[in-house]
Amino acid sequence: MLSERLAGVLVLLLAAWQFYSFKKAVQAFKAHAGSNNNVFVGYGLWFGLFFGLILLFIGGALLLALV
Repeated sequence: MLSERLAGVLVLLLAAWQFYSFKKAVQAFKAHAGSNNNVFVGYGLWFGLFFGLILLFIGGALLLALV
């Protein structure tokens, strides 16, 4: 029980870091975007946000002992 909650807190911290990284990547992309960028950069950015949401849901479920 305690280990699940500890894992939930750890996963929530990873989700927070992922959202922070997503925000920084979007800001860097906006600042340095040009015609030489790869067309798949947008997919990578959205996948980063999606991964952060998955971590958030898993961490919340672990923390609330729903798993």
